[in-house]
Amino acid sequence: SKKTKSFVKFAQEFSEEASYLKYDPKGVSYFSDNGKFQIDYYDQIRSKANGQVISTPARISQKTGLIEVSKKDFLRYTIPMRLAILLHEFAHFFVNKNMEDEVEADKNSLILYMGLGYPRIDAYNVYLDVFENTPTELNKERYEALQKMFSQNYIA
Repeated sequence: SKKTKSFVKFAQEFSEEASYLKYDPKGVSYFSDNGKFQIDYYDQIRSKANGQVISTPARISQKTGLIEVSKKDFLRYTIPMRLAILLHEFAHFFVNKNMEDEVEADKNSLILYMGLGYPRIDAYNVYLDVFENTPTELNKERYEALQKMFSQNYIA
């Protein structure tokens, strides 16, 4: 769709430039050319409630579709890994039937990611990194679903 193509272009540019883009603890906003997508770039993502650092490389508002990204995490990732994360957040708000479903967002983002021709290993590694840094029951379920998708060639 036009919406997906527009986001992909924006996400690719952001992923390529993330290493040298300006950021701020209070956030610096970056917008897609058409103004429909926004990424706020922080040193680290913090809880709105208490200001504590949250262990996630990115998150999306379920009300507005605004994406927040942690520069600390993005600096450790390759460009394809960054894109995989951004596509996951995009999938939550713009693709998923159930916006809160992490496994659905994983699947939808990986279909987009692999369809663009990016390396499967980078997507796999970035998901493992996220799961390793937050070893919850949900992430265990996500890991098992990811293993199944890759082993059954759900995504080529």
